[in-house]
Formats: sequence, structure tokens, C-alpha cells
Amino acid sequence: MLSAPDQARAEDDWNKIVAAARKEGHVVIYSAFVGLAAHQDLKKDFAASFGITVDILEARASEVRERLRVEHSAGRYAADVSENGTTTTTLQIKEDKVFGPFGPLPALGNLKPDFRSDGMRLPVFAIIYGILANTQLVKPADEPKSWLDLTDPRWKGKILSDDFRALGGGGVLFSVLQDHFGQDFHKKLAQQDIKFSREIPANERRVARGEYPLYIPDSLTAAPTLKGLPVKFLVPKEGLPYVGYDLALLKNAPHPNAARVLMNYYLGQKMQQAFAKLGLLPVTTEGFPEVDPEIAELQKSKLLGTTDPERMNQMLDLAKQIYR
Repeated sequence: MLSAPDQARAEDDWNKIVAAARKEGHVVIYSAFVGLAAHQDLKKDFAASFGITVDILEARASEVRERLRVEHSAGRYAADVSENGTTTTTLQIKEDKVFGPFGPLPALGNLKPDFRSDGMRLPVFAIIYGILANTQLVKPADEPKSWLDLTDPRWKGKILSDDFRALGGGGVLFSVLQDHFGQDFHKKLAQQDIKFSREIPANERRVARGEYPLYIPDSLTAAPTLKGLPVKFLVPKEGLPYVGYDLALLKNAPHPNAARVLMNYYLGQKMQQAFAKLGLLPVTTEGFPEVDPEIAELQKSKLLGTTDPERMNQMLDLAKQIYR
């Protein structure tokens, strides 16, 4: 807790940053979350709040990373802020060295314990994964209560899944379950004749139509679009795997003050509530009254774990060995 004089000094310093940001008048984000609905409201609301326009370039995670690497190698500095998954951001910090520390932000104290900042990465939301079940095919008594229940013979040939052998939700699930249950679990699960498919929205609809009783791993972001269909998002007792998304400040950002104000804005109630309404997990401790109560309750679920960027390739190789 800051003393009163230190608090006043911090507020004065932040007000100076906001004033400098208004003079810059512009900020550029390179985002790896393609089609994020909250981006459109962000442009409008941030401009209304600060008089600062926001440009957002959206591309796949690998494309955003490569573009930043090439631009910085050439001495071209077009972007101010990167928005990418924690795994990619961590690798960029270690290998590409395109980010710098973003300094104090007033909203940092609002972060949940699971999402602390290290001064380079600013957590802003997370994707959480559970099990999608067809309620007409899976009785409440038969619902998997644990991730271990997926190895029950009753589910052989009845599980549709994102591919464990590729980056994405499937790779996240494989890695987290490997950390918690080991290879013996995966070897048993591999005997269940799982059907892999990378067509995620189509997979969810296939379960809703009754082609498969279960789909793994399903993101809570699908809940708003599946409302009214005969499906249920299940939370195993061990908790939910997740993958975080971070903001990071680019070195030599052309609008560094506007970038910091934007990063702080991401942790405000308006943006965090926008994420929560989409089924993303907010990273701050505030309440969000406009969120669907069912989604809000699921967002309180225990987190099981996430991927380790240092072992990402190792895990994908192991998945390819087990799931042939």
C-alpha cells in the first residue's frame, strides 16, 4: 500500500502519461486473436474516452510474431502493442527480444493471483477449456466428472476432439493432462478411438446434432453461440486447462504513452466485462453484472493448468507418438 504522498505522486505521474498519450493521438495493436468482437467496441470507446484512435492488425499468432521480428530487424517500428497468447509472447521475450518493460499501471493491482504480470507481459484474458456433452445422449449420471472418466469403455468411439498433435486447444489439453496424469493416462485415452478434427465450430455443431456425445476440449467462448441447443459445458473436478493472452509493449513504439494507457484500459471493467460476455476468462477481481449468470458461474471454475512454452514442441512430439 502506497503512502498518501506516494499515491499522490503516482497519480500525478499517470496523469502526465495520459496527457502525453492524448498528444500522440494514436496507437497500433498487432493482435493474434482474429475476429475478437471486443476489438470493435475498443476502438470506439477508447477514442471516446481519450481522444486516441486505435488501429488493429489481426493475424495468426505465428504471422504476428514473424511480422514483428522482420520489422524490428529492418528498423521499422509500426506497432505499439502486441496482443498474443502467453506461449508466443514468452518465446518472443526470450528469442526475439522485441518487447520492453511497460512500467507502472494503475490497474495492475486488480489482477487475480493466477494472472500476475512480470513487467513485460500483461495478462488481459484467458481461454478456458472443458468438455462439451450432448444432453440427449449423455445422462446427468453418466457425465464425465473427471478427465480420467474419458477412458471409461462407454466412451470408446464416441469422443470427437481437437487434434492433440497440433497447436491449439487440443495441444493445450494434451499438455496439461500429461502434466497431471502422465503417459499412462494418454495411452489409455488413445485406445478410445478418438476422432480428431480441426474444424472447431463444426465440431461443436456435430455434437449438438448428436453425431458424437462428447467433444474435447471445448472453449467456453462457444457457450453464447450454442445457447438453446442440446449441449452442456462440463467442468471436470480437477479443473479447466487454459491458455492466457497477454499484451506487451514493443521496443521503440512510436506511441509509447498511448500504448501504456491502452494497456491499462484493457484491465478496466469495460474491457474485462466485454471479454467475460464473450466467454473469455477475465483476469481482474471485479464483478461483471452484465454477464450471463451461467457463463459467470463457469468462469469461477478452478483452473487446472496451462502449457509450458519451453516444452511446447516436446509435448507435440509426444502427442504424435501416442496418438498415431
